[in-house]
Amino acid sequence: MAYQERNASYQRRNTTSGRSSRYYTYADGNTIRKVDYDVVRELEKEPVRRVSRETVRNREKAAHMNVGAVLFYSAFMAVVAATLFFYIQLQSANTAAVERISAMETQLNEMRLDNEEEYSRIMGSVDMEQIKKRAIEDLGMQYAQEGQVVEVQGATNDYVRQYMDMP
Repeated sequence: MAYQERNASYQRRNTTSGRSSRYYTYADGNTIRKVDYDVVRELEKEPVRRVSRETVRNREKAAHMNVGAVLFYSAFMAVVAATLFFYIQLQSANTAAVERISAMETQLNEMRLDNEEEYSRIMGSVDMEQIKKRAIEDLGMQYAQEGQVVEVQGATNDYVRQYMDMP
């Protein structure tokens, strides 16, 4: 860098009538030297590296793609694109199904609440003593006598409806 700074200052001093000469002189220490700038430019250039023929051939081969490779890569990209497309469709279908399930669960909970409220309202309006009194007095119903109750094997805790006489 110091050489270029010195060069610029000497170039200004050594120009004559607007044109510069090819050779410049400058003082370096106690000596005066002439510099040929064409030589300096040549020395400042980076050396050109020779490349072997094999390297050149390999680079040319790498620059040109084989038709088979292009077709293979194209087919591979098409398969990848189709796979991604179907994956996105499945994801959107899954999201829609989850939203439908959520809406149905909300509807089920609302129906359960309505059902429980209606059941509570009905049970609150029923007087069991009045029903018992009317059944016995008006309709002639009686409590079951011993021997009228038949136990059925294998039945769960639920009740059994009898459609025929049991042997």
